Amino acid sequence: MVRQRSAKPLSAGSIPAVASNFPLPPGFVLEPTVESHGWYLLAPFRWSRKERVLRRSEQLDGVAGELTVAVKRRRLEAIWTPAPEQTRGASEYGKALENELERRVRRMLQLEVDISPFVDMASRSESHSWVAAAGFGRLLCGTTLWEDAVKIIATTNTTWRQTVRMVELLVAKCGMANAFPTPEEVARFSEAELQQDCRLGYRAKTIRALATGIAGGEIALDTIADPEQPTIELYRSYQRLPGIGPYGAAHLLAMDGRHDFIAVDSEFRRFVRETHHGGRRVSDKAMLRRYAKWGRWKYLAYWSELWNSVAERLQPADGLDTAG
Repeated sequence: MVRQRSAKPLSAGSIPAVASNFPLPPGFVLEPTVESHGWYLLAPFRWSRKERVLRRSEQLDGVAGELTVAVKRRRLEAIWTPAPEQTRGASEYGKALENELERRVRRMLQLEVDISPFVDMASRSESHSWVAAAGFGRLLCGTTLWEDAVKIIATTNTTWRQTVRMVELLVAKCGMANAFPTPEEVARFSEAELQQDCRLGYRAKTIRALATGIAGGEIALDTIADPEQPTIELYRSYQRLPGIGPYGAAHLLAMDGRHDFIAVDSEFRRFVRETHHGGRRVSDKAMLRRYAKWGRWKYLAYWSELWNSVAERLQPADGLDTAG
């Protein structure tokens, strides 16, 4: 349910805040959902473990605002508060924007993904038996496919520290009021500007190509990401996006709740080699065979093992909010 808050606007004609209340899916726990994926350390997310509140700046239909998400009274509460200077009338604001907010929150927390088959399989695996009690199984996503694609491109052939910095700089340079920039906002800048000011390196070319393609209508994300497609077709569709290869396509599938393909990268190879093969060099094919028994949950089975081993290391030492 989405509703406009009854509090009076901050100024005449200002846009009222909007609150959304969602029933929690079975087994949903906010903390492991947020911390299950490194996106919570990337701008514009800000996560407070102490408060158990997820925040991010969010732009909706050209309006900048602050989105907060928390669990209250066994329901998920999402509140989007437009900046005080926004002056669009409430009637113009309309139901469409309310629906878009709800759609984004549901995507961000994978509220529509049924992970019960994975949890059931995990309960029968000694090394995954912790999954159900921990509430693990949903991955934090961006609020749009565009955001996730850009962030995945920013993870390729680089270190995590550099990824965090690239995304932080991209948001600061291109986004409205520190929200993740739209394709149109990124397309305003040249490849050279993005490369230099956001430290994107060669990724500036593909990120700008993705932005200009979407902004110009040559790339139709709704068609490419059509959920009616069989998983193999969606996997191929994602690889038509600039900068997205097999690794990126598997990652995007996981953010749709489809875990049929493992995103093979240097971290996957390192982890499986050290965890399951005593550090010996083995082929990708041999590594992938280890997860074949998980069927359509292969990636999540691997990811749960990896995350269980590194999650605490990724937490900020001071326990404060994280912002990139």
